[in-house]
Amino acid sequence: MEKTLGELSTKEFESLVERTIDRRLAVWLTQLMDALTSLEEEESAALRPEFAASLRCALEQARSGEGVDLKTFREQIGA
Repeated sequence: MEKTLGELSTKEFESLVERTIDRRLAVWLTQLMDALTSLEEEESAALRPEFAASLRCALEQARSGEGVDLKTFREQIGA
């Protein structure tokens, strides 16, 4: 049964947001990897060092399970 946003509990809403973000990040990562794979074929193509470092850091954080729950995120942004 479908619920409106107002009918969702905080836990259900957080879960929905997390799943949505996870799916979007998965799509973004797939697109990024596709782009990088095609870039590797070009010898002159290189990532900017700061972008490569940032991407490596983000991947390491994701692998180690580092993250923030929705409540903490809201507190950090002052919402």
